[in-house]
Amino acid sequence: MRIDTLVNLSDGELVNSGYINDIVGFATTLKKVKREFLFISNDIHEIEKAIKKGAYGVLFSEDLEIIDKEIAWIKVENIDEAILRIFKYRLIDKSLYVCDELSLEMVKSINKDKRLAILDNMDIAEYLNGDYVFITSLEKIKKLSLNTTYLKESKNLKILNYTLLSGDFLYKDSRYKLKFPMVYSNELKKILYLFEKEELRYNLKSLKIDRFTPSFINIKNRKVKFGKSDRVIINGLKKDNYLIRELNFIFENAKYAKVKFYDKNSIKNLYQDDYNFAILIDVDIELKSEMVQENSLF
Repeated sequence: MRIDTLVNLSDGELVNSGYINDIVGFATTLKKVKREFLFISNDIHEIEKAIKKGAYGVLFSEDLEIIDKEIAWIKVENIDEAILRIFKYRLIDKSLYVCDELSLEMVKSINKDKRLAILDNMDIAEYLNGDYVFITSLEKIKKLSLNTTYLKESKNLKILNYTLLSGDFLYKDSRYKLKFPMVYSNELKKILYLFEKEELRYNLKSLKIDRFTPSFINIKNRKVKFGKSDRVIINGLKKDNYLIRELNFIFENAKYAKVKFYDKNSIKNLYQDDYNFAILIDVDIELKSEMVQENSLF
């Protein structure tokens, strides 16, 4: 990238041009500095080391001494905002896949491909270099792209059977039996579409989320192995746009079970009540484990 283009993109000031017209990459840590890179930092000691490693320029925001007048020095008001502007330029000829937070969590759990950049926070500096497939759920990042792409549903997933807490399905001629609530099957189909379209590596057996998570407990209210008790506490439900779908799924798949719901006001009754499924909404608890064999209805 040309230095004058970079100055305009970052909304900065070229306080020293030196003999440099172009840079070939970006680094925010010394470890990633390469020859002809732009080093982004306010640490003068690290800047000195970066120059010795071959940095062709420095982007900074504080009042620093120009210790090498042969390279480019670009001063900006805010480094994080400058990085966002540079990243926005990177997205000009790229599609940015967008999804909700739950789908992004599922993507993270099965992804095995370094080409996939999962933007789940604003720490995007590491993606200023390289050729990536980008996906995010963050509104601030969505607004950076003119080419946002929403996920479609894969047609290669066929659900064979499911219970409240697990699923049995076919995907691309392979059969999977996973401890995963199929209430989120639509989201699963969408993330699989991403991996299909971009030919990304994945491991479906790693699929998990921090929502609708079951804990099987014994009569001592200790946690036991999956399926080894007929009493289950389900954590991770929240009062949001997923809740109604989750509640309908519970009622449809637990018609003959004792189901009780708990929030922060009623959680004190959890260990005294009789139930098969205890559904915790906007409240979580920690359980101690006791790996014993229990009779089970599952």
